[in-house]
Amino acid sequence: MKSNRCSYPAQATRYERNSVVADSPCVDVIILSWNRVDDTIAAIASADAQVGVTKRILIVDQGSDPYNIGRLQAFLEHVPCAHLKVLEANSGVAGGRNVATAMGTAPYIVSLDNDAVFADPHMLARAVAYLDGHPHLCAIGFRITNYFTGENDHTSWDYPGHYTPEQFFPTTRFIGAGHAMRRQVFETVGGYDARLFFCGEELDLCYRMLNTGFRIEYVPRIEILHKVSPQHRVFWGRGRFFFTVRNNLYMSYKFGMGLPRLLVAANAFVLKGVRNHIGRDTFGAIRAAIAMCHAFRHSSEDKHLYQLSQETRKYIEICEPWRRESILRKVLRQFQSLPNQA
Repeated sequence: MKSNRCSYPAQATRYERNSVVADSPCVDVIILSWNRVDDTIAAIASADAQVGVTKRILIVDQGSDPYNIGRLQAFLEHVPCAHLKVLEANSGVAGGRNVATAMGTAPYIVSLDNDAVFADPHMLARAVAYLDGHPHLCAIGFRITNYFTGENDHTSWDYPGHYTPEQFFPTTRFIGAGHAMRRQVFETVGGYDARLFFCGEELDLCYRMLNTGFRIEYVPRIEILHKVSPQHRVFWGRGRFFFTVRNNLYMSYKFGMGLPRLLVAANAFVLKGVRNHIGRDTFGAIRAAIAMCHAFRHSSEDKHLYQLSQETRKYIEICEPWRRESILRKVLRQFQSLPNQA
């Protein structure tokens, strides 16, 4: 395992070399930006205020309008450890995070949504200390609290219901809004699958990282505050359900699900889509998933990354109790209305 001590590359600025805190861990903070410039600036300021680590803040803008890019650039003139890359168009969450991660070299990568801030100035130091002290972990998920209410952000809770936000527990995933990873493992498995664009990209990455033998934990003592309105509503009919269906089927195929089970899954999604009056999105997503599966099958990508070992499958089954549900129970759930639908 590589050392976590800082050694910036030759192209690093004089400020960055001079800002290395003696014997401190080195961490890259990645943030994606798209027009919400006030929130993005607050997120960057929060990262810049972190103490006890030597950090670089790596921002990728995904097609903001020129006025907002100008405001962001003006702010960054006063944040020497921050670097901005401006893309002409939105490359998606997965693609954007790949770009941002490639801008750095630190052994630890912390991702922060641009509508979130760290709960206090010690969160980065806690994150890298936790990973330092638990070498079997490839990633950790942070506690995500609603910025406005101080309560758990239920929109960012994707863990079994018998756990609470105050508990530590092993898991198969982290939430994109706030998490930390080991760069070495991230690069070993090839990073995010940029074809996913949005929805499920974290789980796809996590399964591949778990398959290397490392594990993931949810660590509530590392906390971010997420600016989610208490009246937040999920607009499933505006693309979210399309990406949910397409990416779920595509990922299932990559990780070895057989054709009979894929057909059952596709039909279950059709049932849910029709039940919620978004059948057109569902059929479009299935067609798109078929095309992506075909392209993946004939690509030169290393398919072994997706061939989960028995040990990994057992770990996933333990952490995800819903995997043990019967087919009938899974189908019956498709009759439920989508939550928070507008």
